[in-house]
Amino acid sequence: MKNKPSFKELIKNRQQLLVKLSKEAFVLRGSLRKQGNICGNPNCKCKDAENPALHGPYHYLSHRYNNKSQSIFLTPKKFLHAQKGLNNYKKLIEILYELSEVNFQILRYHYDKL
Repeated sequence: MKNKPSFKELIKNRQQLLVKLSKEAFVLRGSLRKQGNICGNPNCKCKDAENPALHGPYHYLSHRYNNKSQSIFLTPKKFLHAQKGLNNYKKLIEILYELSEVNFQILRYHYDKL
């Protein structure tokens, strides 16, 4: 059986996780997608009935909030920022899972000190 972690160790671990949570403010929840587009020019190659050649593909960031789906067209510079924000989101979720586990252990072994 695993040794019971000390209350002091758990609190120290929790504080370290909270510091990690507060370090990155640029966080994005969503997904990246590529999409070809059709333009408004009636004579463009993208409107060819037999062999349409869509413009792009272009990158978009999509997410849902308040039951509404939203998308942002991403320039190459925005795309890099979007990737960073999505990666930061994944890291923060992992930290939240760790934080929850520490709090679970505190409640399991040291509830009398809460």
